[in-house]
Amino acid sequence: MIFFDIDNTLIDYNTSEKKAIMELFKTKYDILLNDEQVQYWHTISKKYFDRYLHGELKFKEQGKKRFCEMTNFCGRNIEEREGVLLFCDYQFLLEKNWILFSDVNDAIKLLKDFRLGIISNGKSKQQKSKLLCTNIDDHFEIELFSEDIGKAKPCTDIFWEAVRKSGEKINDIIYVGDNVITDIIPCEKIGIKSVLIDRKGESDSCHTTINNLCDLKRLVKKWL
Repeated sequence: MIFFDIDNTLIDYNTSEKKAIMELFKTKYDILLNDEQVQYWHTISKKYFDRYLHGELKFKEQGKKRFCEMTNFCGRNIEEREGVLLFCDYQFLLEKNWILFSDVNDAIKLLKDFRLGIISNGKSKQQKSKLLCTNIDDHFEIELFSEDIGKAKPCTDIFWEAVRKSGEKINDIIYVGDNVITDIIPCEKIGIKSVLIDRKGESDSCHTTINNLCDLKRLVKKWL
């Protein structure tokens, strides 16, 4: 069985996030964010979302903190209540801007004879929405999200749960993700075959790496 990560593996999260935050600031404050400001948003989003995944912050709280910090960086001071409202608007815009990488649908077609699944960090409702909005949800037999499991990657618990639910032997499972630390290393710890997707060819990782999801067919034939 082949499991996939979602963000920056199937969904072009960085592009979707950029479109949403730029549209929000243009609409709310008539601010056209520059590259430095967009990068700052990417950085603080990861910082606060990681704190959410580790149980340090509630989901809405991390969103509020993101916007209080971002607006301050852009020269505006807002009250916490406005930060909450901005986060709600941002979630709506994100859903409108979810976009698949160009190789996803072709790869799914190539793998139509295999069982497919999802293992992803994040809130179940939001992650499920990404699959529904991009019309790929029906292709995945098993979908596991960290909110439901109670542990986030790189904790191996969510991967063990995937093995249990699949009913397959652990060496008959492949996991595909874009992050060595959260996706590849935990799989190696427990014996799941892992594949790093690196579309830009930027990684110097010694792990099994592909630049296009369609290349998975070749690996699957070799491994399963």
